Amino acid sequence: MNPGNRLLILLALASMLIIACSKNDESDILEYSIVSQQADVEIDGLKKEVNLTFPETTLNGRAMVAEFTLSDGAMAYVNDVDQISGKTSNDYDLPFYYDIVAENEKDASRWKISAANNDYTLSWGLGGFQQHSQANNRSYEWYIDQFGTGQHSGNNCGPASTTMAARWSFPAFSKTTADARAAYRPGGGWWYTNDINMYLTDNNIPHSIISLSSEKTGTEQIIKTRLSEGYILILCLDMFYIRNEADSRFRVDKFYTAASAGWGHFIVLKGYREVNGNVYFEVYDPYCNSLKYSDGALKGKDRYYRSEDIFSATSIWWNYAFVISQAGDRKGVEGGLDPSTVPVQWGR
Repeated sequence: MNPGNRLLILLALASMLIIACSKNDESDILEYSIVSQQADVEIDGLKKEVNLTFPETTLNGRAMVAEFTLSDGAMAYVNDVDQISGKTSNDYDLPFYYDIVAENEKDASRWKISAANNDYTLSWGLGGFQQHSQANNRSYEWYIDQFGTGQHSGNNCGPASTTMAARWSFPAFSKTTADARAAYRPGGGWWYTNDINMYLTDNNIPHSIISLSSEKTGTEQIIKTRLSEGYILILCLDMFYIRNEADSRFRVDKFYTAASAGWGHFIVLKGYREVNGNVYFEVYDPYCNSLKYSDGALKGKDRYYRSEDIFSATSIWWNYAFVISQAGDRKGVEGGLDPSTVPVQWGR
């Protein structure tokens, strides 16, 4: 054999040996499942995400154990804790991250792990595992954005919330927010709680006023009970104590600015969700000003305010609530307080 050809062959063999002996630089999750749990699993190698969808009957993601397959020779860590397939447990209630280190110990990637028992609460910012929900909806549109409701729209949260409640109670109710404003304080200014009471009475909308509690758990239970019975509520509260949203993509917390205490406001409560052990009240907030999510939905519709924030905002401002029942259901709102004994408060 020509000495030159022999050298080329030796160099090629050496190169192949080097390549064969080099360590893997890949850091991917190839397979993923949860031990003893049914879940749909989506592995997105481009986004570096694993998304798990559990049945609705799986009410939490605590202490779950994953079985997984990684790139050859790769290792996985969660907060610097070595992950062993089929043995290491993690809390799946909230998203967390796997750090995957390749066999060569130089290359790495971060993978987001998300889990839920439904298709929406996680993307709304509430958390992944819903334990219970109640929504007193209607098959027709009854939400009102107070902006665009006339000359005094900036102060029309009271007329708008009251008209929403009337529309919910009586499907054929045809009066507008402008009609409500014309009936009480037509010259402008804030509406007061007694204006709401009188306007509902004038239009035969069954309602009562109830006291809320001096304790967070008490107020939460009072509101949940009334909503579970199929009613809706109007609250007068200080929006300064409803926290600001942390992420504009989500549907939780306040989406506008209430810069100082004393920001009185009226909203409608129409349901609640218990997610990851936390209670969120589902509201129609009229102070929307046409703001929308990326999917085109108005931000004031089906907004979620935390139970503890609702307590703080009502207890410091007006620790009562209007309970609204369906038209014809007078019995459902019997036993309320005498309106003349209830302190009066305002909202903008």
